[in-house]
Amino acid sequence: MLLDVLRKLSVSRLFIPYLTGLLLLPGDLRFILSLLMLGLWGLFLYRLLEKRLPSAWSVRWIPGACIFCLWMALGGINMHWLNQNASFPAETKPFFANIRIVSLPVEKPKSRQCEVSVELPEEGFENWKGKHLQLYFKKEANTAELDIGDRLQVKLQPQMPEPPATSYDFDFASWLRHKGICGTSFVKNWALISNASPWNVQAQAERMRRILLQLFRSEGIDGPEFALVSALVLGETNQLTADTKTDFSVSGISHILSVSGLHVAVVYAVLAFLLSFLDRFERWRVPKQLLIVLILFFYAFVTGLSPSVLRSAFMFSLLALGKCMHRKSLTLNTVLFSAFVLLLWNPGFFYDLGFQLSYLAVFFIVVVHPRLVALWMPSNKPTRYLWEMLCLSLVAQLGTSPLTVHAFHTFPNYFLVNNLVAVPYSSLLIYLALAFLMLSGIPWVGPFLAKLLDGCLHGFLVMVETTGNLPHALTIDLYPDIGQVFGFYLIILTFFIAFLLKRRAWVIPFLATVLGFQILTFGRSFWW
Repeated sequence: MLLDVLRKLSVSRLFIPYLTGLLLLPGDLRFILSLLMLGLWGLFLYRLLEKRLPSAWSVRWIPGACIFCLWMALGGINMHWLNQNASFPAETKPFFANIRIVSLPVEKPKSRQCEVSVELPEEGFENWKGKHLQLYFKKEANTAELDIGDRLQVKLQPQMPEPPATSYDFDFASWLRHKGICGTSFVKNWALISNASPWNVQAQAERMRRILLQLFRSEGIDGPEFALVSALVLGETNQLTADTKTDFSVSGISHILSVSGLHVAVVYAVLAFLLSFLDRFERWRVPKQLLIVLILFFYAFVTGLSPSVLRSAFMFSLLALGKCMHRKSLTLNTVLFSAFVLLLWNPGFFYDLGFQLSYLAVFFIVVVHPRLVALWMPSNKPTRYLWEMLCLSLVAQLGTSPLTVHAFHTFPNYFLVNNLVAVPYSSLLIYLALAFLMLSGIPWVGPFLAKLLDGCLHGFLVMVETTGNLPHALTIDLYPDIGQVFGFYLIILTFFIAFLLKRRAWVIPFLATVLGFQILTFGRSFWW
C-alpha cells in the first residue's frame, strides 16, 4: 500500500531523499561531497553496464540509488551552507560596520527589534561580512523612522544567544540559527547612510501595505478593530495587544490572526467568482488563471511577503496553472511540490514552526478529512455543512495539536466549538475587508462597508473575549517530549490506516503503538 501511494506521489521520489539529506547528513562537507561523487560515478557505471550487458535488468536499481544519493547530497549541502552562514565568528569585541535592515522593525516593550545584514565591517572583522544579526535599538523617536532596506553605520558588539536552561524552555539560539541569524546585539549609536532603494521589493511592499492600512483608518476603523483587520487581512500583527493575542490563543483560533492558507483560499475564491464570466470563452481560460496567479502574488506582496503567504500563494498558483493545462493533479502531490521548492530555496523553513504547522494542517485536511466526512452523509445541506466544518476543525486540530502542545505547553479545550463559528466568521470579515478595499472610493458604498466591517470586527472581538474567559478554557502545564510527539503521530497514522482505510491487519500495530506510547509516558513520568 505504501509503495502504491509513493508511485502516485511522483514528487516524493525527489522530496524524500532531499529531506533525508537535509535532516540526517552530518555537517562534514567532505562526507557530503563523497556522497555526491558516489552518485555521479554510479550513473557513469550504469551507462557502461547498460551497453555491455545483454540485459540491464539486473542493474536497474543503480540509477534510482544514484539519484537518491545526489538529492541527499544536495540536501546536505544546503543545510551545510545554512549552518555556515549562521555560525558565530570568534570575535566578540565591539566594531563598527555598515549594515542593511532586512526585516521590518518590530516594537518591543523597551526596544525596537529587526534583522540586519552586515555589509561592510571595519578592517580586522571581515569574517562578519554577510552575517545576519538580530539588533535591538533604543526606543527613541528617530528609530521609529527605520524601515526595511535602510543602510546604517552602527557600533556592534554581537552576543551568542544562551542555550535554554531546560529542555522545556524555548530554544532561542536554535530558532535564530535556523533563520540564518548568528547572534544578537544592542545598538546605542548609529547613523543613517541611505534610505531604502526604490528597487527594494520588501520596502515597496511595506509602503503599499501602509497605504492600504490607512484606508481603514480614514473611514474611522481604529483601536482593537483596526488591529484585528490589519492582522486578519494584511498580516500586520504589531498592532495587536497582548490581551487580544492571549484571548485568541485560549480560544484555539490564534491561527486566524496569521495570514496563511485560509486567507489566500478566500482571496482565490473571490477572484474565481469575479472572473467566472470568462469561463464562457475558451480563449480566456489561460489568461484568467494567469491573472489569478498574478493577483495572488500581489496579495502576498502587500501582506509583507511573509513565508506563510508565499507558501499558500505558491500552492494555489500551482492549482491554477494545472487548470490552464487541463490537468487535475493529485492535491497532495501539489502540496509536497510546494514544500519541496520552498525547502530548496531556504532549508531553514523546515525548522520554522509556522511552516511545520501549516503543512501538517494541509496534509491532514487533504488526506484524513475526506475519509472522516464519508463516515456520515446527512441528507439536508445545513447538517452536511455543519458536519463537514466539524470534521475540518477536528482534523486540523488533531494534525497540529501534538506539535503546538510541545511548543506552547497548553491546549485550548473549546477549540472545536470556537472554530465552528470563528472560521466562517473570519471568512466573512475577509470578504468584507476586501470589498471595502476595492470599493472604498465610491461615495456611500465605501462608508457603508466600513461601518458594516467595523461592527462585525467588534462582534468578533467580543465573541473571542467571551470564549477566552469561559471556565476551564485552557489546559496548561503540558510538557510532552519529542518522543511522545512522534508517538502520538504514529498512533494517528496507524488508527487512520486500520479504521478509516479499513485495513484490519493494522489493528494490531495500532494497539501495539498505543501500548508503546503508554509505556513511554509512564516511564518518563516515574523513572527517566
